[in-house]
Amino acid sequence: VLRPDESPMRHLARLAAQTQPQTTTQDWRNWLGRFQFSGEMAEQAVGSMSGGEKARLLLALLVWQRPNVLLLDEPTNHLDLATREALTLALQEFGGAMLLVSHDRALLRAACDDYWLVADGQVRDFEGDLDDYQRWLLERARARMREREPQASSDAAPAMSTPTAIGQGSRKDLRRNAAQSRQQLAQQLRPLQREMTQAEQRLAALQAERAALEQELIVARDAARIAECGRRIKGIGDEEGMVEARWLELASQIEALQAG
Repeated sequence: VLRPDESPMRHLARLAAQTQPQTTTQDWRNWLGRFQFSGEMAEQAVGSMSGGEKARLLLALLVWQRPNVLLLDEPTNHLDLATREALTLALQEFGGAMLLVSHDRALLRAACDDYWLVADGQVRDFEGDLDDYQRWLLERARARMREREPQASSDAAPAMSTPTAIGQGSRKDLRRNAAQSRQQLAQQLRPLQREMTQAEQRLAALQAERAALEQELIVARDAARIAECGRRIKGIGDEEGMVEARWLELASQIEALQAG
C-alpha cells in the first residue's frame, strides 16, 4: 500500500530492508530511474502524483521483489504511455513465469512467448501469433453467420407453406409482412456489413504496414528512423486493437439481428 506522505525512495528503502538488505541507496536510485523516478521525482510525496505515476511506482516495487510468478489481468488499463513502456520493459526482463491477460496487442507481442486460447469452455495452446489469432476470430465469426443464414430461411418457410384455414387475403398479408421483415432486416444489416468489410480491409492494411516496417528495422542504421519505425509499430498495435474490438462488436450485432 502506498503512503501518500512518503516518497518513492522511502517506499523502496523500506521494502529493500526486508527483501534485499545488501543493496545501497545508489541501487535504489538506479532502480527507480528505470521507472522514470529520477532526481526530484524520487523524493516527491506520493500523494501529489498522478494515477499513472502511482501505478508505475507500484510496478517498480512489485518487480523489485523478484517474484517467481506474475499473474496480470489487463495490467495496462488506465496506465499512461510512460507507465506502459516501463511495464513492457520490466516484463521483458522478468525471469520468472508469467500469466498475462490483456487486450494490449503491443504488450502481448513484446512480452509473451506462448499464447493460450480460451474458447468454447476450453483452454488450449494456440499455435500461432496475434495475426493468426485475428484470422481465427474472423473465420469463426463468418462461420457463425453462415450457420445463421439457412436457419433464418427455414424459419420463414413454414409460415408460408403450412396449410391453414385462412382466406386468400390473409395469405397475401402474411407474404407481405414476411417480405417487409426481410427488407427491414436487410436494411439493418447492410450498414453493419459494410462497416465490417471496411474494418477487415483496415486490419489487412495495418498488418501489411507492420510487416514492411519490421523488415525495414532489420536493415535500418539511422537511429532517428529506427525510433520512428518503433513508434509507428506501436501506433499500429493500438489501432489494431481498436479496429478488432469494433469488428467483434459489429459481428455480435449482426448475429443478434439474424437470430431475430
